[in-house]
Amino acid sequence: MIECFLQPLKLKYSKNQDGKQKHGMYMQTMYWSIKGYGKKTWLVTVNIDLDYDKAKELYESDDEIIEKCIEYLNTPPKSKYGKRRKRKPLYTFDIKPYSYKIIENESGKKIISARLTTKEQKNKYFWKSGPSI
Repeated sequence: MIECFLQPLKLKYSKNQDGKQKHGMYMQTMYWSIKGYGKKTWLVTVNIDLDYDKAKELYESDDEIIEKCIEYLNTPPKSKYGKRRKRKPLYTFDIKPYSYKIIENESGKKIISARLTTKEQKNKYFWKSGPSI
């Protein structure tokens, strides 16, 4: 697994934002070629922050990098109460991304802009909610 994090995302034109930062946004259009879209599967757009050069040394292809990163994001956080309480993962993405692109941000660091599928219609870490058919 590769240690990576989702970058905070601010909505530009929202009035009730109050400085809140969330880590992605549900896609609202209904025209995706995904089986079960809008009923059992939803699409989220995210920006993934990672050390891309280090990851490129460990893995050969970008597909492997993104899969290992999604695997890391799907792991539940460590429990602060010991072993008694099992934690749920913050995100539940499918391992295969719908699409992704490697881009450079303003500071010149490489990040991954991705569209990932999830089984959750509403997650408190993402803006909006998944559309229903």
